[in-house]
Amino acid sequence: MATTVSRRYSVEDRPRVTVAERDESKCDVRMVVSLKGELDSAALNSLVDEFSDAIARDDSDVVVDLADVDFIGAAWIGTLVRSRAVLRTQDRDLTLRSPSRVVNRLLDLCGLSYLIESV
Repeated sequence: MATTVSRRYSVEDRPRVTVAERDESKCDVRMVVSLKGELDSAALNSLVDEFSDAIARDDSDVVVDLADVDFIGAAWIGTLVRSRAVLRTQDRDLTLRSPSRVVNRLLDLCGLSYLIESV
C-alpha cells in the first residue's frame, strides 16, 4: 500500500509573523505586526514566541495587520485578546488592521469588531 504525502502549504505560504519598523518621519508611534497564512493551533504553537517578542520590542502601541490571513482559529483570537489585555496594563493598545473577509466574519461573531482600527 502506497503512502501519499500531502503538503498543506509551501514554504512561502506557511504562517508567519512579520514586524514592520516604525517610520518616525510619519510620526507613527505604533509597531505593525503582520500575520500571514492559516493561523490554526499548530501555527500558534510555532509562532507564539515570535509574536510575543514582536510586541515586546518597545513600548509603542501595536497594530496587527490581518490582511493576508486565510484562516484564523479560536486559539489565535484568544491570543490577540490576551495580548491586548497585557498591553493595556502597560498603557499600550492593540488594534487590528485590514482583516481578511474570513477574519472579519469571525471577529464579528466573537463580538470583537471593536478591535478593528477605523480608517
